[in-house]
Amino acid sequence: MIDVEKAACEKFQRIAHAWLRSGEISRTNNVLSPLEELAGFNYGFVYLLNLDELTCKIGFSEHPMRRIREIRSSYRYGDRLKLKACFVGEQTVERELHKRFAHLRIENERFMASRAIEAAFAQARERMRSRLQSLHLCSPECPQLVCGLDLRMLHAWLKR
Repeated sequence: MIDVEKAACEKFQRIAHAWLRSGEISRTNNVLSPLEELAGFNYGFVYLLNLDELTCKIGFSEHPMRRIREIRSSYRYGDRLKLKACFVGEQTVERELHKRFAHLRIENERFMASRAIEAAFAQARERMRSRLQSLHLCSPECPQLVCGLDLRMLHAWLKR
């Protein structure tokens, strides 16, 4: 599982700097906060994709929106695929969800749509969000501040 500790701000800022320079700022179509997007830069995302009114897909990707574009042609109603929910996570968490909802499995990563699945995603996101909020973010005047990194967006989100 993702290890979130109060590490030195220099390490956090280096990760944030790499994330901002990567141009991958909205890999989840603004479904997640900037801080969650940042954490996903190192870990990836477990996502819930609506395939149609009755079925969904539980998957893992470092870039869910790109993944949706890649698999669109594999589904009958590919133009209707919609990212329903996601959270910062690892492939092991995706596999755990597959096991937990095995009774709803249709095939592979396809499942019957269920409020229980949606609730599991909401709970997992809230747990991860709380852990991420405990990250150390010092002031923009910090002497360790990585050159060119503006943390105001992340500071504003953390104060919400």
